[in-house]
Amino acid sequence: MKPSLAEYGILYIDDELKSLKYFDAIFGGLVPIHLARSPEEGFSIFEEKHESIAIVVSDKKMPRESGLDLLKRIMAVDPRPLRFLVTAFSDLDVAVEALNDGLLYSYLTKPWDPDEMEHRLMKAINHFTLARERDQLIREKSEAIEQLIMADKAASIGILSTGLNHHLRNSLTVLRTFFDMLPYQLKDELDGAPKDQTFWNDHYGEVGSQLERMTSMLSNLAEGTRMKKVVATDLVNLPEVMRQAGDFVLKETPGITFTIQSEDGLPVLTGDGNRIAQMSRFLFEDSKSTLKSGGQIEIQISLLDEERVIETRFIDSGEPIPNEDLTRVFDPFFVRNNKPEELGTNLMACYLTVFQHGGAIRAERTEDGRNSVIFTLPVSPAVVAPNETRRFRNRSAEISRGQFRNGSAELSS
Repeated sequence: MKPSLAEYGILYIDDELKSLKYFDAIFGGLVPIHLARSPEEGFSIFEEKHESIAIVVSDKKMPRESGLDLLKRIMAVDPRPLRFLVTAFSDLDVAVEALNDGLLYSYLTKPWDPDEMEHRLMKAINHFTLARERDQLIREKSEAIEQLIMADKAASIGILSTGLNHHLRNSLTVLRTFFDMLPYQLKDELDGAPKDQTFWNDHYGEVGSQLERMTSMLSNLAEGTRMKKVVATDLVNLPEVMRQAGDFVLKETPGITFTIQSEDGLPVLTGDGNRIAQMSRFLFEDSKSTLKSGGQIEIQISLLDEERVIETRFIDSGEPIPNEDLTRVFDPFFVRNNKPEELGTNLMACYLTVFQHGGAIRAERTEDGRNSVIFTLPVSPAVVAPNETRRFRNRSAEISRGQFRNGSAELSS
């Protein structure tokens, strides 16, 4: 669970015990304080708690490692916390150089004045929290815009697919009728079987399969982009739904295995059980289409407490999707396997299900290069009806009108 902005604290590293006690006595009642008597202890604390640390203050001269070298290692783990160096007046040139290089946010000289240190550290914490709040608002705005783009795109494609179905199906009906009647007409014309049986067996059959494929593509496109109404009244055990979907889709494909890792105490979702089950099957179908020679599917399900949402990572070992295509996998016209007949309607339908449950979905690559579809679903969703994308527009507009408060102005000054 990530801390709220008010819970961020300070890590102070100094080999002098008196300095640590003095620092804790001054600031312990203001913010959470973490104390370390050596670079090794300080680095260990930071690795474990960096998500809840706003400021790192380190003495420059310590046994076995200097404060500057320690702050470099800390910056490599997480560059977001602001870094202070405590140094003697004679070493100011080194501190200024590190400040100019971007390693330090600021420096403090020994012996430090308690009032001045309190003022500077509290100002730094305000800067840090404003920056995190700004980043959070930017993420919210980006997510709202992405939701709007995809929702509008889905609606546009739905209109297009409806028109295509109406007009192309009429033409396909004529072609199908001609195709079905051709053997009988040919038999009457020739008064017997055609001479070139190979031609008719191969090419006539191929024409029939292509007609079926065109009809199926139109149906899948219309179905995959239809903004159906979500009935979010079912109690959904997501790990169990995923397991059932995997067993169903992969029951006749022994070369593909799947595992589900579920966090203990995972709550039951409230949602549209049929839509979530269908989405689970679609995810397995999509991975199955890429694992022609077998492979593994890994599903990781966990709870994000601070948002009361469940995150699912659906990972497969199929052919890696190029990085430039990761933002396009939910496009119904995206072709993942260089097979034009396999449109991306399954993943588009997954997107719509997540969208209408008030969640978010994205594709990315894991550190070891596997494909990963990551989606979040609220435990108790605020359902988005097919014609209700207004709340995303309103949220985006609020942020655009200056909901950063005046924090960004302070940060840029």
